[in-house]
Amino acid sequence: MRKLPLAIWAMVLGAFAMGADEFIVAGVVREIAEALNVTIGAVGHLESVYALGVAIGAPVFTALGTRFGRRPMLLLTTGVFLLGNLISALGPSYEAIMAGRIISAMAHGAFLGIAAVFAAELVDPARKGRAVAIVFSGLTASTILGAPIGAAVGQALGWRFTFWTLVIFGGLALLGLLASLPRTAAPQETQETQHEHHDHHAPAGAEFEGLDAHALAHLGGGGQGPSMREQVAALRKPAVWGALLTTMLGYGGVFTSYVYIAPQLTEVTGFEAGWVTPLLLLFGVGLFAGNSLGGKLADKTLMPAVIGTLGALAVALFAMNLAIESKVATVVMMLLFGAAAFAVVAPLQLRVMTAAGHAPDVASAANISAFTLGSAIGIYLGGAAIDGGLGLTSVNWVGGLLTTAGLLTAVITWAALDRRQPSEVHHHEPVLHHHH
Repeated sequence: MRKLPLAIWAMVLGAFAMGADEFIVAGVVREIAEALNVTIGAVGHLESVYALGVAIGAPVFTALGTRFGRRPMLLLTTGVFLLGNLISALGPSYEAIMAGRIISAMAHGAFLGIAAVFAAELVDPARKGRAVAIVFSGLTASTILGAPIGAAVGQALGWRFTFWTLVIFGGLALLGLLASLPRTAAPQETQETQHEHHDHHAPAGAEFEGLDAHALAHLGGGGQGPSMREQVAALRKPAVWGALLTTMLGYGGVFTSYVYIAPQLTEVTGFEAGWVTPLLLLFGVGLFAGNSLGGKLADKTLMPAVIGTLGALAVALFAMNLAIESKVATVVMMLLFGAAAFAVVAPLQLRVMTAAGHAPDVASAANISAFTLGSAIGIYLGGAAIDGGLGLTSVNWVGGLLTTAGLLTAVITWAALDRRQPSEVHHHEPVLHHHH
C-alpha cells in the first residue's frame, strides 16, 4: 500500500492545532483571570470572541479562496492562525490576548474546508475518503485532547505556555505544508469516480462519506461555493431559519457550562488541580462517543433525534448543577455531559441541510455560524451569571435554560414549518454536498 503524501500529515497537525484552540482556554480559566487581574467572565469572553471569529472568518476566507489557489489559501490560513496565537502568547494585556484570539479564529473554519478538498485531490480516487478522514482525525483528536493538554501545560509551566503549545503545533504544520504542498493541481476526477459517488448517494463527493458529524460541521465551502442566487434561495426558507435558530440556542448551552468547568471542579467539587486534566479527558471521551451516537440516531429518524438529543443535553446541564457538589457524581456526569454535548451535532447539522433541499452546503456553512454564535452567546451569558454573583455553578442552569429554549424552538418549528415543506429526504441526503 502506497504511503499518503506528507502534506496530508501536515494538514492533520494543522487540524489538531485549530481544533485544540477551540477548547484550550477552558483548562486555564482561573489562572488567566488571576494573572491578568480580570473576572472569570472576562476570560470567558476570550472564548466568545474565538467563536465569533470562526463564524466571521469562514465566509471571508472562503470568498478569498475563489480568487486564489488552494495552496496559497492553506498557507495563508495556517500563517494567520500562527500569528494570532503568537500575539496571545506574548500579549502584555487582556486586550492584546483578545486580539490574538480573534485573529487565530478567523483562519479556523476556512483551513479545515480547504484542507479537506486539497487532501482529496492529493491522492488517487480510491483513497480520497481515507485522505479526508485522516485530516479530520486531527480535529477529532483535538476535541478529546485539546483542553486536557491546555490544563496540563498551564498547570506545569504557566498559562502562557498553553498558547505557546498552539504556536509550536501551528508552526510545525506551516513548515510541513511549505515543504510538501505541490504547486500544481492534482489529477482531476474521472468519470469512474463520479459514478462511484453516485452509487454512494453522495452526488457531491464520496470522499466525505463516513466523516463524523463534528468534522462535517467544520467544513466550509472549501473555497468553491455555489452562486449567490442559490445561497439566497436556500436561506429564504422559513424552515431553514427555524433549524438555524434551534442550532444556535440548543448547542449554545454546551459552552455556557464547559468553558467554566475547571474552576467548578476545583472550587466547588473540591478536586485538586491535578485532577482537572483527567476529568477534561473524560469529557473528551464522552464527546467522541456522543458524536458517533448522534450520527446513528440522525440516520434513523431525524426530528425525534433532534428533540431527543436536545432533551438529553438539557437534562445533563441541569444535572451538572446538582452533581458538581459530589466527586463521584461529577466524574459520572463529566462523561455523560460530554456524550450529550456532541450527540446533538449530527441531528442539528442534518436537519438544516434537509430543510435547505438543493443547496445543503450553503445551509451547512450557515449552521457552522449558528453553532459558533450559540457558543459565543452561551459563554457570554455564563460569564455574566458568574460576575453577577450567581455563583460558579450557575452556568449549568443558564446553559440548561438556553438548550431548553432550543428544544422548544425545535418542537415549535417542526410543527409549524417543517411539516409544510415538500417531502423530506434525510435517509439518503448527503451530509455534505461539495463542489469541485
